[in-house]
Amino acid sequence: MKGIITKTIGGFFFVADENNNIHKTIIRGKIQKEVFPGDYVEFYINEEVEEKVIEKVYPRDNKLNRPKIANVNQVIVMQSFEEPSFDQKLLDRFLIMVESKDIQPLIVINKYDLIDNEINMIYNVYNKTDYSLFVISVKNNQGLNKLSKKITDNINVLAGPSGVGKTSLINKLIPDADLPVKSVSENIKRGTHTTRHVELLSLENGGWIVDTPGFTSLNIDHILPQELSFLYPEFRPYLNQCKFNMCSHTHEPDCAVKKAVKNDEISKKRYQSYQLYFQELKEKEEKTYD
Repeated sequence: MKGIITKTIGGFFFVADENNNIHKTIIRGKIQKEVFPGDYVEFYINEEVEEKVIEKVYPRDNKLNRPKIANVNQVIVMQSFEEPSFDQKLLDRFLIMVESKDIQPLIVINKYDLIDNEINMIYNVYNKTDYSLFVISVKNNQGLNKLSKKITDNINVLAGPSGVGKTSLINKLIPDADLPVKSVSENIKRGTHTTRHVELLSLENGGWIVDTPGFTSLNIDHILPQELSFLYPEFRPYLNQCKFNMCSHTHEPDCAVKKAVKNDEISKKRYQSYQLYFQELKEKEEKTYD
């Protein structure tokens, strides 16, 4: 039988078959340490000892390492307008990480019911990136149908800071998931994670969604400074138009990216984000070779 691993707990691998029936299986040998939720597998039923055993793991398209999930199609990078407030710096950090894995990111901003006019600022920053941007209110069921259509038939990973409504969103998309939700801390206006392990949850119209425990900060040290500009999709049309082949797009003359920013073809805020992270990566690189 063929299926997809939905979670791993205590040495057991839970596999959903083609009818979404869940089977508790085992894997023999060292390979069990290299199999993760999202992996497609084949398993058989050993009727003599009444156990189900995975016998084949199919090649995967990709894998996130933290948390470990295979065959991810989309990462839903989620923020909120308020409680906690929108954080462009953190959002761009998530987007850089997702781009570096060659996975499609979706931007979702929750708690539309709590704001007045911030939405125009966010649209102005990201409408030149070609990212899909969804403004929603989980509380008021606003924008959920459009988002649901976009994530159907995909393996979707939810990522973002605590308190933005990731678990509440899953409970709306999958009513019988009934995941526990904790309130936003009144002291620090940030949420606390309630998710304990990685689990693929089945969407009603096909596909899967995963809430990612502890996924609040991102290490981008694996990215070289000279690679960063390729991870900003709105920069890509201009990268071959600079005067210098190795242009960093920070200080060089006749830089096509800087010209695009000046002409409002690239958001100034996104360019400032690029400058910030370029400097961070440059300093890391210099320390490495000191």
